[in-house]
Amino acid sequence: MTMMTARPQQAPSLREHALRIIRNAITNGDLAEDRIYSAAGLAKQLGVSLSPVREAMMALVAEGTVEAVPNRGFRLVPVTLEDLEEIIRIRSLLAGPAVESLCERARAGHPEVREQLDELRTIAEAALAAAEAEDRSEYMAADRDFHERLLAYGLGRRASAISLRLRDQSRIFVTGAPEIDIDFACQLVDLVGVFEAGDSERARELVVENLHYFKRVEEKLSETS
Repeated sequence: MTMMTARPQQAPSLREHALRIIRNAITNGDLAEDRIYSAAGLAKQLGVSLSPVREAMMALVAEGTVEAVPNRGFRLVPVTLEDLEEIIRIRSLLAGPAVESLCERARAGHPEVREQLDELRTIAEAALAAAEAEDRSEYMAADRDFHERLLAYGLGRRASAISLRLRDQSRIFVTGAPEIDIDFACQLVDLVGVFEAGDSERARELVVENLHYFKRVEEKLSETS
């Protein structure tokens, strides 16, 4: 398999910074599906400048995460359990080859893999710490960073961008959501150990199971509603 490496990280632009904040707000349930948001209102609510927020929302419209409401603002595109199933299937198709690539390069002793795995471990441990502290925002941000780098290191930036766009359409934390499942946070740490061991089969199983986190939380919400 061809070795994949990620490009160096660059400082985010104001638009990218606003986009990240809005995506986290959507995923965490800080923005509701049944409301229409103006760019000015969002900028005030999230503490971000107006122009970058407007640009970020238009980017989310292009991705299909939100839709523009003429003369009013923006609203989230509803996501059903069937949508989540489809999203997970596609993300799994990308994640499987990505983790296999990481495991293969770890077995071969490629020098850049150690640095990549160290970075993934740091992020995974931060996610676990946030989960234990019941900090949903920090947990979801760390989880997103982990999967972003996993895909980038395994398949490249384009695959990572596709997977993250799908992830950002998976909204789980709404009013009444259950506590963060610590087991899923632990899986991120476990995954790094599996990468280091070069166990491709176990890595594929574990990463696909981890991607089902979104659907399982939605199922819990459905059971308690």
